[in-house]
Parts: sequence; C-alpha cells; structure tokens
Amino acid sequence: MRPDMSTAAKGGFRVLLLFFCLIALSITGICDVVINEIELSAPNNESMWIELYNTGADPVDLTGWMVKVEDEAWMVTIPLSGIIDPLGFKVAEGKKRWARTGNGTVSLFNAQGETMDRASHLIDHSRNHFTYGRIPDGKRTGTSADWALLRASRGMPNGRELQVG
Repeated sequence: MRPDMSTAAKGGFRVLLLFFCLIALSITGICDVVINEIELSAPNNESMWIELYNTGADPVDLTGWMVKVEDEAWMVTIPLSGIIDPLGFKVAEGKKRWARTGNGTVSLFNAQGETMDRASHLIDHSRNHFTYGRIPDGKRTGTSADWALLRASRGMPNGRELQVG
C-alpha cells in the first residue's frame, strides 16, 4: 500500500514546482533579443553597426542595454535604448572616428550587465557591403554555423543574397 503525501508536503511540492515554472518562463524571455547582423568593416569610411533582432512574441525595452565590440587592442560600447518590437530589428550604430580593424568579438548585455548573446571573434577586412548575419534571422545554436557572410540587410531580414566562395 502506497502512503499518501501529507498536505504540507503537497503544498511544498506545489510551491517548488511553481518556482521552477517561473524560472523557466523568465529564462525564455530574457534571451529573445539576439545579435543578428554585424558590420565591422564598412565601406567608404562609414561606421560599424550591429543589428539586433527580437525573436520573441513581446516587445523588449532596451533601456540600459549595451553592445560591446572588442578586438585585442581596443574595445567600444554602444549604449542602447528604446523598444524592439516582436520579430523586429534595431541597429546599434558605432562612431565614424572609432578604429576599424575589421576584427572583433561582439557581445550584447542587458541592463543588469548579463550577457544575452555573443558572436565569437569575426574577421572582415573587405570594406564592402557584405556582413556577417544569421540565417535565418535569430538562429542561435552557439556555433559558427549560425553565421554566414551575406549582403548587408541593415534593419531588414537577412539572406536575400549570400556571398559564395
């Protein structure tokens, strides 16, 4: 014969289950905004830029968030603000006077300073209108296969024209 759980034990179990459900829901929501496209080597002395994409179903307030671009000898940060709509794009613009080596590791931080996304060290010395982008938008497996060299599509869906070779 199987003993029944006491009422107190059932209540404690329910509280614990609710706690883990809330954590699971909050984790899925914090990773909705990703780095989607990166221009580290813009042509014609234009500034670098990083495109963000909201993969989620809810708008996200980017106030206090930042993008950080690092290469061995230098680092720059781009503060973010405003709202990024569901399935929407937002571009973080660098400054023209910043050094542009065409190399860099790009990280996205939320307002609490937590890393939300990171693109490992990328190299682009082309100074043309090709960028690193995720195909499809928002693809996030954590591998280099997330990224392809493609025609720049700043603020729009990626992958209309892929660079071959």
